[in-house]
Amino acid sequence: MNLVSFTFAGFLLVSLVIYYLCPKKFQWICLLASNLFFYACSGIGNFIFILTSSAVTFYGAQIVAGFNDGLKSKKAELPKDEFKAEKQRVQNKKRLILVLMLTVNIGILVFLKYINVLLIHRTLFMPLAISYYTLQTIAYFMDVYNSKYARETNFIRYFSFVSFFPQLIMGPINRYNSLGAQMKEEHPFDRENIKHGVMLILYGTMKKYVIANLLYWRVVSALDQPNTALPGCIIVAGVLMYAVYQYADFSGGVDMVLGIAELFGLKMQPNFRQPYFSTSLSNFWQRWHISLGGWMRDYVFYPFALTKTMQDFSKWCNSHFGKHFARVLPACIANIIVFILVGVWHGPELHFFVWGLYNGLVIALSDLFSPLFEKLNVILHINVKSRGMHVFRVIRTFVIVNIGWYFDHIVDVRKSFIYLKNTFTDFGNPLVIMNRSYLLSVFGHISHFQSQIILVALGCAIVFTVSLLKENNIDVYGEIQKKNIAVRWLTYYVLLALVILSFSFSIGDAGFMYAQY
Repeated sequence: MNLVSFTFAGFLLVSLVIYYLCPKKFQWICLLASNLFFYACSGIGNFIFILTSSAVTFYGAQIVAGFNDGLKSKKAELPKDEFKAEKQRVQNKKRLILVLMLTVNIGILVFLKYINVLLIHRTLFMPLAISYYTLQTIAYFMDVYNSKYARETNFIRYFSFVSFFPQLIMGPINRYNSLGAQMKEEHPFDRENIKHGVMLILYGTMKKYVIANLLYWRVVSALDQPNTALPGCIIVAGVLMYAVYQYADFSGGVDMVLGIAELFGLKMQPNFRQPYFSTSLSNFWQRWHISLGGWMRDYVFYPFALTKTMQDFSKWCNSHFGKHFARVLPACIANIIVFILVGVWHGPELHFFVWGLYNGLVIALSDLFSPLFEKLNVILHINVKSRGMHVFRVIRTFVIVNIGWYFDHIVDVRKSFIYLKNTFTDFGNPLVIMNRSYLLSVFGHISHFQSQIILVALGCAIVFTVSLLKENNIDVYGEIQKKNIAVRWLTYYVLLALVILSFSFSIGDAGFMYAQY
């Protein structure tokens, strides 16, 4: 069910009316019914997998929570040595449940998303949102496993959280102690939530249709050609368009999802925080797909970095290389593993692996050589806190990120390296891009080209302005609400008008990029 369609609008309107008219204590049941209807529209067979993932993690969490409670009750009863032995027995049982849970959940994901692609060429269907709800259910289990919060005792409530329909398309990967807790609360109709939710939906729709959809086919035309002899100026233009397209597509979709959730009085965690204003690659990944980064940090990075093996390795580094390497090297290895997993999470193709490895290595090398960079700054008398240095670091990070996009979009890894080589050794004349006949030879169909570029430029100007204001801690929506009614309504109408205009010049709807992951 397309987020921008009359079918979805009708479904959403009916869901909201029922949600706010029913007794408040039954709102979560109404929401569950909406979730089930939405998910059923993608295929009844999908229920097998989302129910399996939900049941395994829910009942697995019930068992380990019982172990945790039993151990607490025995702490005061048993002598210290006996309690230590009992704790070890309980830990072994918990690990067995953990292994079984991961085997089922990761096993289903790997089979359907990876073995299916590699061996049988997508002959099996891909359940909607399997990558997202698998990570979400594992997070719930791990948090109960580690006694971060109490278990949920009602499976239906838990399943309502897992199947919450706005998040099923492209996340974010929510945590049960946040979104699940909100779903237990009563939500009276709040006009402010509706206003803010509609604004988010319109802003996200503008990003998606005015920027992403109008750029998508230009990106494909520029980077997906069989011709590897393209000049660097065309390749760079394609990569820059891809950088803008991907951000507008993904963040626009997430804005829409957050806005839809807010219509129900529910707040999901933001997934972006002005990533292209980042001052380092690690800072970029703290701002881009925040929920996935947080998941990898909590359930892969820290558990791996804090293992006995890595702690012993850290001690060995301390005795051989000093404190800096003892602190940084284990984290570097953990980061490389995390980014390889992030790459593989996107898909089983080699280019995703290379993209993940590239990001992991750049961050690892940056951390390893940070003392050297600090000494160079002192020697060269560089004021790292100056505005000029801040701008330089933002531009430098943007360049590093865009090099990574070569491997993210271009499926053929060999072609990625050829394009990188052409970028630096055969840049060509950038003015050739303005030649209509050359544009036709590279991009093919260029009808409405000028109108599309104007619309994209307007959309980008709006997004850049909003991002710059938010980067300076200005609440853009709050400032708009302080204006008179004419200005407030004009904001809504401008966004809506741009979206309607984009439909006139669009070649076709490319769908949401991250829905395929």
